[in-house]
Amino acid sequence: MPAVQILIPVNPVRNTLLLLACFCLLVSCACAATAVTVTAVGDRSYYLGEKVIFRGQNTDSDTTYLFITGPNIAAGGGKLTSPRQAVVSGNPDTFTVVKTQPDKTWEFPFYTANLPFDAGSYTLYAVSSPVALNQFGNTTASGTVSIILKKPFISAVISPATVVKGKGFAVTGFAEGDPPEVQVWIIGGNTALAAKTPVNPDASFTFTGTEAVSGNLPAGQYWLFVQHSMQNNRFDIDMSGEWVRNLKLNNGTNVFKISGPGSLQGSDAADALVAAFSDPDIQNEETYTVIPFQVADAGSPITPSTPATTSPVQSPAQSAPLQYAAPIGAGVLLLAGLVLWKRQ
Repeated sequence: MPAVQILIPVNPVRNTLLLLACFCLLVSCACAATAVTVTAVGDRSYYLGEKVIFRGQNTDSDTTYLFITGPNIAAGGGKLTSPRQAVVSGNPDTFTVVKTQPDKTWEFPFYTANLPFDAGSYTLYAVSSPVALNQFGNTTASGTVSIILKKPFISAVISPATVVKGKGFAVTGFAEGDPPEVQVWIIGGNTALAAKTPVNPDASFTFTGTEAVSGNLPAGQYWLFVQHSMQNNRFDIDMSGEWVRNLKLNNGTNVFKISGPGSLQGSDAADALVAAFSDPDIQNEETYTVIPFQVADAGSPITPSTPATTSPVQSPAQSAPLQYAAPIGAGVLLLAGLVLWKRQ
């Protein structure tokens, strides 16, 4: 049977008008979709305390208004730099306001430190006029980007796993969330010490225990704590004189005595420090890691072992992946700020 051909009449004028209509529709949709845009630099997953760069375009107005939605934030959105403050349509002061540049671009560095964010998923809105989410209309020009905010993270390793009295050792690890420093605690027997050490730009840190430090540690069981300064960049549990203090409770309250007559010792002191880190009055929930280790007298037989490590802890306790750090030859730091107490 011969093939059947169906001929469709060609109307050049009609076809041209259809093509023009489709082109105009595409241009119109593209313009509406790109009037305001926003992106977040990086992988859109950040630790609380880090800086996040938001940038985009705004072809609709000379000012870009930012707000955020997420856990414990008003349904209509909260001010980016004060998330518990709800944005109000028509009131620019309730939004984070960014000037749109002559080339129609905008950029805003967002510092997450010292802000009441919980860990979780958030959506950042950029709009061309001060309009809250629950009052968006068909003409509201906006762009969105989703981000994840995570609790600061810390990991540590002590090398060698058994410290020899009078010989050096190292504590190395990573503290994510851009803290300026971490605090190292060593508790055991009738000895307690605390020292702060800086965090490098790549989130690594090294605390070097010198021969003098280990020489003052009697042989026995010890606990190493490494404490994160969290998003407020302050150690809310700290050592002051003979006491461990909670700096957030009533503007500073003694929690337990860690040196001198009547102080807690050994495992009792370590348990009390864990309880202090877990205090519900600390809104930032102190993050730390703890490593049990032994101190041996020089010349004592020591079973070869790998560096001792633990997983980081948050309050309430959470497990997290542990990163391996460099061994003892990682370098030498001055033990500035080292405080050493020996009970009588």
